[in-house]
Amino acid sequence: ELKGSGRIFNYKVERVIDVVSAPLPPQPVPHLIPPVKQKVNFFGCFDVGTITMGARVENTRVGKGETASIDFACKNQSRRGIDRVEATITEEVEWSAGGQSNRMKRKLASRTFRPDERWVKLSKEEMRSLKSSSKCPTSTFRNEEQSILEEIHRAIHEGENRVALDIASSSYQSYLGALIKVNHHLKIKVFTSGLCTHNPKVRVPLYIGTPSSVGGYQGTASTTEQSQYDNIPTVEAIPSAPYIPNAPYIATAMPEPSAPPAEWASAVTATPVIMTQSAAVVGGGKIYQAEGDNAHDNPNDNEEADGGSPLAVAEVVPSIPNLIQEIQLSVSPLSTVNRRLTQQTWKRAVFDPMTPNQYASVIRAVTIEFDQPDLAAALAPAVRGGNFTHEYVIAAIRAVSEWLRTPMIGKLLPSCTDLEEHSGKILSQLSDWERVCTQQNFRDALQRWS
Repeated sequence: ELKGSGRIFNYKVERVIDVVSAPLPPQPVPHLIPPVKQKVNFFGCFDVGTITMGARVENTRVGKGETASIDFACKNQSRRGIDRVEATITEEVEWSAGGQSNRMKRKLASRTFRPDERWVKLSKEEMRSLKSSSKCPTSTFRNEEQSILEEIHRAIHEGENRVALDIASSSYQSYLGALIKVNHHLKIKVFTSGLCTHNPKVRVPLYIGTPSSVGGYQGTASTTEQSQYDNIPTVEAIPSAPYIPNAPYIATAMPEPSAPPAEWASAVTATPVIMTQSAAVVGGGKIYQAEGDNAHDNPNDNEEADGGSPLAVAEVVPSIPNLIQEIQLSVSPLSTVNRRLTQQTWKRAVFDPMTPNQYASVIRAVTIEFDQPDLAAALAPAVRGGNFTHEYVIAAIRAVSEWLRTPMIGKLLPSCTDLEEHSGKILSQLSDWERVCTQQNFRDALQRWS
């Protein structure tokens, strides 16, 4: 926007510049919602049973104009039937600046799942039998509980009950800034029959951004959404000042300097020193190359092509704290790590001696949780020269949120060198549901190492 004032009228010229985020990576980040056993209460205090529900989001990173696929399954062990189950994607926008703030919330998409036989309520006799067996759980009762988890897991993976939610092109992109925050989440809510009955629900975070197809990947963005990005106008650069051609140098007389103050007579003067090269110090040592430069590790390679003096550029000293800081400040943490993995100085100083705790710290430095599994998988083959052991897998699943543990296991097991000897230690860190979800991952990885 350009504003100005004239002799008679003020004027204003404005132009809209569309700003979009970088295209999402093509690799999906699925999320298996662990089966949640929630109590169903009547009038808030009378227990009428439980509902065990689980779901899967095919990809928690969704582009505008794309479709989010949701699978759902549940087991009703209560005296209340299930009327319907809804999946809703909600957008929340919040801004705050100058002591003022505002919040907006809207529904982007909503669909209802198809009822099935597992939604039917229990009879009085079945409910009495279930309550008596739960008071003194035997091996038979525990086996039945495990079979319910396996049944839900099978129904989810076979897509028995799936809905597709279309992300509108008018939706905002997920963003977490100092002044503006845009969050998206999926809510699955079970509506039970009867008045004053508790309705169980679960929430899953989503990340909505620019479709991967915009960056040249083969995605599923709609034609309308793709054309929206194709039609973004290109703004020509406008010079900040008119161009002035080089003019011949004309010597001009400089004014005569005034006499120095009398008290300067006792000052001690030093011989002037002219420096032809400068060096920066970051992290404790001399460095020559700045991030993003293509110079080599040898500082002598930074000289100009015409044989002039070396450029005054800076390089980040290889260390874990500096790597974490780079990741936190980077637009693409995965690109930053991949670039460092190709540099031998970083390989020797950072990745070869990396400990499990340091590995977990690097994963936690990724502010967008959706990108943590991909970064952890990229680092795994380089840790300790490829000797990626079970300790690193355990450190990784402890470092991430609960909803990321299952996809993290699937990405890291193929790189675990001692999986045959210590798979039990990894399994001991997992819940019953996580063991069910990762059974195939362990089988595939063990077969690879056998």
